[in-house]
Amino acid sequence: MGKKVNIWLDDATLRIWEQIPTGERSSIIKGAIRSSTSNKPNDPKTEMINMKLAELAKVNMEIEQLEMKRKMLQRELENLSSGVDKIQISKESFWNNLNQRATIYQENSSVYHSYSGKSRYSIFDVQNDKIFITNIRTGRNNSNFSKKTTDLAVERLIAHGGKIPVGQFIPVKMHEYTVVSLHPNLYEKDGFVCWINQEVIPVTESMIPEHNGKMPPEEWVSTDNFLAALLDGKKVLIGQGRKIVIFFREVHPHFNLDEHSEYPWQTKHWKWIGPGVLYWGHDSATQKVVTYSSKEV
Repeated sequence: MGKKVNIWLDDATLRIWEQIPTGERSSIIKGAIRSSTSNKPNDPKTEMINMKLAELAKVNMEIEQLEMKRKMLQRELENLSSGVDKIQISKESFWNNLNQRATIYQENSSVYHSYSGKSRYSIFDVQNDKIFITNIRTGRNNSNFSKKTTDLAVERLIAHGGKIPVGQFIPVKMHEYTVVSLHPNLYEKDGFVCWINQEVIPVTESMIPEHNGKMPPEEWVSTDNFLAALLDGKKVLIGQGRKIVIFFREVHPHFNLDEHSEYPWQTKHWKWIGPGVLYWGHDSATQKVVTYSSKEV
């Protein structure tokens, strides 16, 4: 079983990379690595050094994770000991917001994704104060959660000061993906579930300006032709015309675009099925889009 790794490319190589079909990139890298290693003789000393380096890297990673956990526990203890919550979240409003959005997703057969973008889900039903989820890969639709689940999650989020490691917000991955995908104040970033501690404004079609063929600004700011917003928590600039056009200012796992991408994401098949709910394409894909007066997340 392998794992995902990151590579750094210069601008020239990046342009070549973006021209390679996404399904072929992995095999090209694997082939290059195998070709490189096959041309070198097996040196026992070198192999031992490489093995020790890999072991050291693993230990360093474990130390970093422990240090992160230590800081997280210290912050949680400080928040709990102070007796004053740094953020205020109404459990009732939180749950009601989820219910409303889950109903919109259910009525439109909307599809949303895991943090990595690999797994797909939809809302099967909203009834008896529970939200039922369909795992599209398996077809199973009996997994569900209630207000009790989100009440505990809100308590954990408050205790962590509005930023909690993925998996600790809600232990069941599918449930956490769903809550983060639905609630307009939540997003995932760098392995944390984060809370936007200010009023957000769900984006509607009337808020998106006509781009008129103009290019967006380099900065993440609204202009006469583009709206600065968060799409699934990622910074974007959105304009519309015959197509909706989205320039990403942060990488999004589903679209695989960021500020270095030469071209924007665009489609002529889109509609807003609810405030802050963008529905596009032919596969019921759905994204959460919000904005707010202050552009500092």
